[in-house]
Amino acid sequence: MCKKTLLLFIYLFGFFQLKTSGQELPPIQNYSPQDYNGETQNWSISQDKSNTIYIANNKGLLQLNGDNWQLFPSPNQSIIRSTKVIDNHIYCGMYMEFGFWDKNEFGTLDYKSLSDKLETPLIEDEQFWKIEALDNWILFQS
Repeated sequence: MCKKTLLLFIYLFGFFQLKTSGQELPPIQNYSPQDYNGETQNWSISQDKSNTIYIANNKGLLQLNGDNWQLFPSPNQSIIRSTKVIDNHIYCGMYMEFGFWDKNEFGTLDYKSLSDKLETPLIEDEQFWKIEALDNWILFQS
């Protein structure tokens, strides 16, 4: 009877060890502004199909490919408030400006303004906080 109890205890102990080790949290990596060469405030985050992460930051658009950070300053040197990857474009909204970034032949990002094509001027101090795709439209919310 004692041998059976011992075997049952070993079996249950092993089962609970397997069950609890399967519930570990994924590793978390913290980055400081010095790591990514940006400011302390990040406003929005998006990810493309290749798992590259884009972050709207006070200093510009941050790009993280998993190993390396790259900073792309906003075209008007203002805070980028929103970013969203849609298809192959990285859309951004900022102070008095919105548009998108595309990768060039060297793998870096080039910015193209959409707001400079508007027929009506932007409202004074307008900032674009959200970007959404709807059917064949890209909507910038200010």
